[in-house]
Amino acid sequence: MNPAGAQKLNPAIVNDYFNKLDVVLSKLGLKSRPQNIYYMDEKGVRLTLHHKQHVLSKTGAKRVHIVSREHAENVTVVACTNAIGNVIPPVVLFKGVRCRKSFKAGLPPCSRVLMTTKGSMTGEVFVKWIEHFAQYKPPGPTLLIMDGTKCHLDISIVDEAEEHEITLFCLPNSTTHELQPLDKAVFCSFEHYWDQQLLHFREQYPEDPDRKLTKDTFSEVFTPVWGKCMNLSNISNGFRAMGIYPFDRTVIPEEAFAPSSVRHREEEQDVEDNAPLSERLAALSLGSRDSAKMKNKINSPFQELMPSSCKKIKKTISAPRKKAITTEHKS
Repeated sequence: MNPAGAQKLNPAIVNDYFNKLDVVLSKLGLKSRPQNIYYMDEKGVRLTLHHKQHVLSKTGAKRVHIVSREHAENVTVVACTNAIGNVIPPVVLFKGVRCRKSFKAGLPPCSRVLMTTKGSMTGEVFVKWIEHFAQYKPPGPTLLIMDGTKCHLDISIVDEAEEHEITLFCLPNSTTHELQPLDKAVFCSFEHYWDQQLLHFREQYPEDPDRKLTKDTFSEVFTPVWGKCMNLSNISNGFRAMGIYPFDRTVIPEEAFAPSSVRHREEEQDVEDNAPLSERLAALSLGSRDSAKMKNKINSPFQELMPSSCKKIKKTISAPRKKAITTEHKS
């Protein structure tokens, strides 16, 4: 976990998020209409294995290898589902300018392919995705929950969403590792099935063990994986675990806030240390008998450890001051 995630995932921010989500759901009347509560997210997919694999070999073999490209092209898949498990057809973002027909062949029904300069989401592409989303969402007011990435925040996106009765709702920054339904329930299984299907893709052509996955053959791996991970159970469990539907602000466990608790104590201490000197002196001067007793207790150990010569010096310094005070009082 990065420092930003540890700091931002704290009870104050999460409670504020659930308060605002509660207001929006009530205002749109969606607490009893889960079919109009959607969440979208982008999934980066490298055209190679995503994790290290276990390799079977003969007993005693010390060097066993599986060859895979270290640096492969990145593809972005835009996924979107609602709280009852309905899935919007995916949008695949390839790097490049021209889109070939072979890029679309074999993808899930009604999928769309868009070309971008880096194979990732941009503001202009997100407007096109809103148009795609509006074709398949149910009629009526719809809530679309997403992360607050820069490419999701533009006035043109808001205008396009308003035309289709879509209300955009952003998750708090650096909290998506605990508040994203797709990350928790869908994308984890996607990683597992992706590597499994890619190995199967290579095994189909034993005469070409170094066969690479390309844009033209992307659907041969992606489409089976998409069907396995985008199932009703995974999706509904994700929305339930994040407290979106059914709405439940208590689903995030206390241990999830543990990394931020140390930061909270440090901030409280900083506030106390940085308080104005006048306030700190006023707080000390407001002491009662208990504070006076405590002060004596604090000073007593030092007085006991103080050498006798120092005690005599202290008395001689304080004696004239007492005498001056009493003289003024008599006059």
